Amino acid sequence: MPSLETLLGFFAASLVLAISPGPDNLFVLTLSTVHGRKAGLIVTLGLCTGLMVHTLAVTFGVAAIFQASDLAFMALKYCGAAYLLYLAWLAFRAKDV
Repeated sequence: MPSLETLLGFFAASLVLAISPGPDNLFVLTLSTVHGRKAGLIVTLGLCTGLMVHTLAVTFGVAAIFQASDLAFMALKYCGAAYLLYLAWLAFRAKDV
């Protein structure tokens, strides 16, 4: 059993980590403050959707597939790079920044 000092240190660190806002929370707060409640809710929905997709991928062992197949991993990397280029193109073409 861990010592009392170790348990208290762990509890204190856990408490600080639990009450401090993460980057997603700060992003939602900033966007809601600048653009209103609707924008904050839309971003929250997007963040939750991304979290669900990632969790489902982990649940179904998609990572094991990409570890086992070099071709699948390479295809994933190229698809990710293409998506980032697409987002950059959209940002470049956007009139309001």
